[in-house]
Parts: sequence; C-alpha cells; structure tokens
Amino acid sequence: MTNREFITELCRVTGEETEDIFIRGRRAGWLEAEDELDPELDIARKQQARILHMYLLKEKKIPDLKDISKAYELKDLFDCRVCANHVAQVYCRGIMDAKNLMKNGRFLWFDLEGIDDDHAIRTHLSRLEDFLS
Repeated sequence: MTNREFITELCRVTGEETEDIFIRGRRAGWLEAEDELDPELDIARKQQARILHMYLLKEKKIPDLKDISKAYELKDLFDCRVCANHVAQVYCRGIMDAKNLMKNGRFLWFDLEGIDDDHAIRTHLSRLEDFLS
C-alpha cells in the first residue's frame, strides 16, 4: 500500500474527508511534508506508526500513554529515536504488532523499515477503528 492509499484508507475508516487531506493533515499536525513528497512509495511501518499516533494525538485529542514500558520488549524500538514514541504508542495500544524473529524463543522486532502487505495494514486500520469506537 502506498502512502497515498494508506492515508486515503485512514480517512475512510475514520470518516475524514479526503479532499486536500495532505494540506489539512499537515496543518493539523498529523501529516508531514514527506507524506506528500512521495505519495506513491510503499509505506514503511515506522511511517504508519507516526501517522496513526499523530492522528490520535492531534485529531482525536487522545493523550500519549504515560507507561510505555511494554514497548521496551521491542529490540529495535530505539533504532529510530525520532519514531520511538510513535511506535511505542501504537504498539502499547495494540494497534500495530511486533514480529517474533525466533521460532523457539522470543525476540520481538517492530521492523521499522519493513513494508507490510495490504492485509496487515488494513488490520492496523481496523484496530484503530476499534480503538476509537
């Protein structure tokens, strides 16, 4: 799913109007210029986390969780210090999940640069919709 498709799908599940969404989203503070620069690029997991978190914060006025200690189990949480809180917020709320890289153990990896398939992305958006209802 591309950046544009993700944002359009987010608007669909939340009831947001899609016209001028990049401009309105940037003004509201939940989208950034990079979202509009390459709208046809596949959306990375860290971008999904940022957009979902900032949408909750800026549009829905849902404050950040104070206790994000559950997210510390993600081995790559701080590989992107800028997006660490975004990842922690959506992970702790159960909107996005981690990948367990060990078959016989536990090694949880968020996969910041990873690209999810459309089904996984729609699952994240469905969880957001459930969270908001």
